[in-house]
Parts: sequence; structure tokens; C-alpha cells
Amino acid sequence: MAKDKRWLLLLICIWVTLFIMLPIGTMVLYSLWEVRDFRVQPSFTLSNYATVFHDPIYLALFWKTVRLSCFVALLSTIISFFLALYVIGRGARYKTILYLSVLAPLWVGYLIRIYSWRTILGEQGFINSFLMMVGILKEPSTLFLFNNTAVVITMLCISIPFTFIPIYSVLEKIPVSLLLAASDLGANDRKRFVTVTLPLSLPGIVTGFTFAFITAFGDYMAPSLVGGTNGIMIGNVIQTQFGGSFNWPLGAALAVIMLLFILSVMVLTRRFTDVKGVFEEN
Repeated sequence: MAKDKRWLLLLICIWVTLFIMLPIGTMVLYSLWEVRDFRVQPSFTLSNYATVFHDPIYLALFWKTVRLSCFVALLSTIISFFLALYVIGRGARYKTILYLSVLAPLWVGYLIRIYSWRTILGEQGFINSFLMMVGILKEPSTLFLFNNTAVVITMLCISIPFTFIPIYSVLEKIPVSLLLAASDLGANDRKRFVTVTLPLSLPGIVTGFTFAFITAFGDYMAPSLVGGTNGIMIGNVIQTQFGGSFNWPLGAALAVIMLLFILSVMVLTRRFTDVKGVFEEN
């Protein structure tokens, strides 16, 4: 048995090294190189990081991405929280059906969901067709597509299932006895929600928020397909550096900065995601 565990540990170490540490190490290495005469030259330099931190365009796009990702994560968390409360409150008869219905978008391809929203929000899409049918618009509007609003709507649809799962899991584990005890002590529905349900669901809320934030922060397909030039985010800049601009070192530097920022967010939220510890304390 001990020998089997050693082999399993060895396989895990090999997997982590090949598919996690090696790609990250390669990206860090590329970020320290430079481009000369349209060729990547292996030379140690921090000029790529200096370019990122001294160029106001990159900084503006980075903080725009942070703000937009926070907004998407906040909306996704609020919707998922009350959606989870509703699913749990329906009882065993409908709980499974409702739960699977929320997760149903995960069964559809990522690009298909983005193109679906592009079709819905487009000039010949459902929204424009409906508004023209009821007489609000006389001709199709371009206000629904290729802007930040379209990016938020699309990212929200993508992130809600990931946010819903941890929130639902934590809410389902809240002991009914605690809610009954709060009611016996005179707490009404609002006070019971504030003093019992909300604090105990905090680990799931923080985890769901983090999932949604990371998903939105690293996305570049949704901004490209439904955001246009107005919805561009830092992920699109990185994709451009590795594509048409052929500046892999600068793209790698931007990717390393994004990775460090995401790791910082995960470290900050680690304390609130200890579900077992919260229930033991309470």
C-alpha cells in the first residue's frame, strides 16, 4: 500500500511539473527576453515589465479589466445566491431538476454560448426584433452589441454556473436546527437570514465570487466577439501580443502580472473559504 502511494505521489509530481510548472516557467522565461529584428532574443531584461507599468494604456486596460470582472463577479454572486436559496427551498421533489437546469449551460460549448448572445444582441437578434414588433424601435439598434454591456451580459451567463455550485453546496450544509433555534429565540425571517444564513454561507459566497472574477478576468473571447473595440480587455491585448504583434516577451510579461494578481486574490480569499472551520466555529 505504501509503495502504491509513492507511485501515485510520483505521478502527481510529474503531472504538476509537466503541465503546470513547466508552462509557467517558460512563460516567466519568455517575459525576460526581448524582440529584436522581429525575432525573439534570449537575453535577460526587465524592459517588458517596465513597459507595462509605465505605459498608461496597459495600466488603464488592466484596471478596466479588474473593475469589469468585479462587477460581473458581484452580479453573478448575488444572482447565484438567491437562485440557490430558491432551489433549496423547493424541497426534494424539484431540487434535482432545478439544480441541473442551472448547470445546463455547462453542457453547451463555450463558444456556442458566446455566439448565442451575439445573435440575441445583434441587429437581427431577439431583442431588436421584439422591440421593433412592439413599436419601440423603428429600425434595428446597434446599442446592444459591441460594448461593455454586451460583455457583462455574456460573461454573466458564463460565470453563473461556476458561482452557483459553491454557494449551493454551503447553503445546503447549513443545519436546519440552527435556523429553528434562531426562530425559537424570536428571530424573524430577515434577522435569521442576517445572523445565521448569511454568515454561514460566506465561504461559498467568497468562493463563487472568486471563481466568477477569475473567469471574467482571464477571458478574451467574449470581449472579442461581443465587445468589439469598446469592450477590449487586458486578455485581448495579451492575445494580440502573441498573435499579430509578434511580441511574445511583452505578452508573457502581461500574463505573468495577471497570474500574480490572481494568485494574490486567491490568497486574500483563502481565509473565507474554509467551510469546515466556519461550521465548527458556529
